[in-house]
Amino acid sequence: MRLWNSSTPFKYLSFGSMAAVILAMMAATFVEKLQGSPVAFKAIYHSPWFIALWAIAAISGLAYFFGKGRMGFWTTLLHCSFVVILAGALISHIWGWSGQIHLQKDVPNSSVLLDTEGNYRELPFAPVLENFEIEYYAGSSAPSDYRSLVRIPPDGKMDISMNKIGKYKGYRFYQANYDGRDMSVLAVSHDPIGVGVTYAGYLLLLASMLGFFFQKNSGWRAAIKRLSATAAMLLLVPSLANAVPKEELPVAPQDVAEALGQLYVYYGDRVVPFQSQARDYCLKAYGSASYKGYSPEQVMTGWMFYYDWWQVEPFKLKKKDIGTAKDQEKYRLRMDVATGRAFKVFPLQISPDLVEANPELQPITWFGCEDQLPELDDAQWLFIRKTFKLLRDEARQENWDQVKYILEKIRKYQEKTATEVLPSDAKVKAERAYNAICLPKVPFMATITLGIVLFILFGFWLSKGQSAPIELQHGVALLGCLLFIYLTVVLGLRWYVSGHAPFAGSYCVMMLMAWLATLAMLLLYRRIPLILPLGLLLAGFSMLMATLNGSNPKITHLMPVLNSPLLSIHVLSMMLSYTLLGLVMLNGIMGLVVKGDGAKDHLRDLSLVILYPAVFLVAFGTFLGAVWANISWGSYWAWDPKETWALITLLVYAAALHSGSLKAFRKPKFFHIYCIAAFLTVLITYFGVNLILGGMHAYA
Repeated sequence: MRLWNSSTPFKYLSFGSMAAVILAMMAATFVEKLQGSPVAFKAIYHSPWFIALWAIAAISGLAYFFGKGRMGFWTTLLHCSFVVILAGALISHIWGWSGQIHLQKDVPNSSVLLDTEGNYRELPFAPVLENFEIEYYAGSSAPSDYRSLVRIPPDGKMDISMNKIGKYKGYRFYQANYDGRDMSVLAVSHDPIGVGVTYAGYLLLLASMLGFFFQKNSGWRAAIKRLSATAAMLLLVPSLANAVPKEELPVAPQDVAEALGQLYVYYGDRVVPFQSQARDYCLKAYGSASYKGYSPEQVMTGWMFYYDWWQVEPFKLKKKDIGTAKDQEKYRLRMDVATGRAFKVFPLQISPDLVEANPELQPITWFGCEDQLPELDDAQWLFIRKTFKLLRDEARQENWDQVKYILEKIRKYQEKTATEVLPSDAKVKAERAYNAICLPKVPFMATITLGIVLFILFGFWLSKGQSAPIELQHGVALLGCLLFIYLTVVLGLRWYVSGHAPFAGSYCVMMLMAWLATLAMLLLYRRIPLILPLGLLLAGFSMLMATLNGSNPKITHLMPVLNSPLLSIHVLSMMLSYTLLGLVMLNGIMGLVVKGDGAKDHLRDLSLVILYPAVFLVAFGTFLGAVWANISWGSYWAWDPKETWALITLLVYAAALHSGSLKAFRKPKFFHIYCIAAFLTVLITYFGVNLILGGMHAYA
């Protein structure tokens, strides 16, 4: 039943104000980049007119929605959940506040602090820092967690660490920073009502999104029915040896290089096989994991033992980088290898007193031959200082048996001194296997080529009202299985070696996106054959981006703030949504090139079937990220450029799901053009923020 005769004015008011909100958010991210955060917050994010736009959009949207009549329980709940989320955000903005407090160990502290708005606040209690600890990854100087033990007289206590909140009388404390071993910096937040209302909105949103897919009259089910009614890669593992004929560059024999590769080295805050550092240096110098048929270990022997010959060998360098810091870095790497400075291969057991006096030291600390050493006996000092020179002298005389003997002696010393921190043999083998296959140059070239060929063929068949031969579909699916196995092995090995899910960093998320695209292709190709070329193209271009952005994808420990299961789910949701939106974009291109209204309508319905779960995953991933941010930093929404553009992406794509209200989206041509253009928001969210806008998420 309609509540009033006409809701059209509310429709224009709602969608118009929401379009204004989107444009304002876009502008704000660039204002923040050019003028700084204070200007962007004052002029836009916290301005009365921006808040008023949100209010107008929410109120007029509800008025229009209920004015249209009954829309289904889950659809109604879905729209109401956004209003609840906005209400919580408004409450937080008006009554909530946050700031920082500095606590010094065992020193009574003032209860007065400065909040983020520059106002003085007084806590109703005075917390005291009893102890502050830095926890490290085993055998590493990389922090795994920061922990503050706080006492609140007379009997209150809090144990605060990264991703673990301390709570006391409505106040929430987060580990923000530290200064040495006796000063802890805590973020303080007081927003008991706003957070609760916002979280209630998140739960309503999650429940309504799940229920929507079971709603009988939903747009998603309608698109599936229409689609059903009208519907009548290559795994080429990169070669471990370069095919380019070898030039006469002096290196150690292969068996000597392999003996060198058996050493452990402390690199990137991890104890790794020597091959990992050699491979990374080779990539930095020549853009490839091998050079002119030489393995990375052999290249390192050339730099170490035959520097005079290798110093004239040109690096891979763009013309614009000649003479710049990038150019100098490559020369510095080669010189450090030649002198032995580059390799920390000598572990020493450090006394507890020395560790206590020098926080940069660990119980087992690794040194290079030219590092400043603690006090040692003469024999150990000479062993560390002179071994690399001895190796070089023996190598120049081609006493290779003696070189292998010295390398074996270093290896035994490592095993004797640092047994408890050395990686297991299984992890070493896994890392060496990962090093051999992790750069997908050949797979992405073959995948993109096959995807383009199939894209043309499928478009031709679709225009003729025909379907691809079933034998071809099964053959391509078989190749997709091989590609899926390759990607699974790469991601699985990285997961096993690093000890954490591969959901952080450009290389990992691009490879994950390729994995998801391949998985979607294999699961859906029988029902939607067109997903074969679309999935191959998306997987291929994702691997290409992984190669470009992660040409040196060094495995590292996670920063403490990233060590949260919520992060893994958040990244997985976002990357799955980007994968589906990429498929929608490619399907839109197909929708523009095929001939015939029936084919265009069919492709529009296909896009809608993919678009609904994609938009819901964007919403779920964005708001789950807000929950993670609240647990980590004490603020569930900070208008960081990446979260702002994620919200823009959500709102832009959500418009395409409202064809019942926006008639333009019923026209296949407009719909496809819009979905292609909308993908720019995804590109800006992922790449633009990292490369241009910056912010807290720019490391991703």
